[in-house]
Amino acid sequence: MIYIAVDHRHPTTGRPMPNGIPAHLHDQIDDMDGYRLDFPRIIYYLIDCKIPSQIVLTKDAPPGAWYPMVSGWFDFNQDYIAHISNDALTKIKSKEMKLVFTYHEGDHPGRIRDRLNLLCEQHGIDQEMTWLISGNSSADQHPNSVYWPELEFMYWRTVDRNSGARYHLDPRSRAYTGLCRIDKLWRKVFMSDLWSHDLHKQGYFSYTQHLLGGEDDYYGCALRNSYLARCQPRVDRFISAGPFLVDDLDTRAHNTYDKNMTELYTDSYFNIVLETMIDIDDSGGQFITEKTFKPIFNNQFFVAVSSADHLRHLRELGYKTFGRCIDENYDSTTNNQDRFEEVLDLTKSLIQSGQDHLHQLYIDLAPEIQHNAHVFKTGMAHRLRAVVDRINYRP
Repeated sequence: MIYIAVDHRHPTTGRPMPNGIPAHLHDQIDDMDGYRLDFPRIIYYLIDCKIPSQIVLTKDAPPGAWYPMVSGWFDFNQDYIAHISNDALTKIKSKEMKLVFTYHEGDHPGRIRDRLNLLCEQHGIDQEMTWLISGNSSADQHPNSVYWPELEFMYWRTVDRNSGARYHLDPRSRAYTGLCRIDKLWRKVFMSDLWSHDLHKQGYFSYTQHLLGGEDDYYGCALRNSYLARCQPRVDRFISAGPFLVDDLDTRAHNTYDKNMTELYTDSYFNIVLETMIDIDDSGGQFITEKTFKPIFNNQFFVAVSSADHLRHLRELGYKTFGRCIDENYDSTTNNQDRFEEVLDLTKSLIQSGQDHLHQLYIDLAPEIQHNAHVFKTGMAHRLRAVVDRINYRP
């Protein structure tokens, strides 16, 4: 039994409130951007995975309970421990309760762990009583840190699992689906290259320009500055020609998991995955989001514009990739610039190969495509069970 300790429940709904946020602010949580603490979704995940659990108030928590703090983004200037309740702090200091940070993003878990260790030292807490659950696969390399691809599970539990595109062999009118909902510099470079060769006309091609310019920093981009400078005139023309839309959904709908766009996947052969990061904060890990799981769920093969070993890590998670029929050597290229150009060249060659070739590829890759959809739809509760066992010191 996992006991999840919360300081407050909502007086009307009974819903567990985020630890670390004062009760008088609970009704403002949806509009807050301060502490960026969130509801302890681990409660719902444990229920979904049929892992025995019980919610208790912190003051009543038995020894070994978890006190979760959920960070929407990790702020290194924030003293998270200063915001926990006195009841929690007392129990954590006396080693009666574990402080469990859950963070689904891909930021370097070693750096986060170092910050948490410093906060523990400042507040007189044994580091062994504080855990980090991270969405970065390198988390397991750091003490009291454990990897869990939360976004895989978050997407699984949010999407209507009856809405996915089915595997079928009817001819399709488009080569690919490539949907980019949030602007990033390297994404503009990639998609503008396809556009400059008129390849956007052969797919369901979307570049909405949401948050345009928010990451236009050459030095913050994983690609070479000289390369970015050469591409800049083309990128500028691309943005002037846009936005490129394939639907009439608003920004909110574009960035939620429950809008599946089934008809696009049904009428195209493969997917261009434009992942969240192409260099995972210099951590050496992988960070896999719903962007990769969408084509898996919708019975498509795909290419992934992402970090090194993205596809290898998918295979470690039990999925299959498509190297039997297409060149996936790009995945093992450690240089970000080279890997980016390799996957761009592969994408263009696939689009230019023609509908008949893509149709045959889709037939040939049926075992991998259908395997992936099956793995995703049947769930991944075993991953969360492994996290629970690790935190509770079970071999």
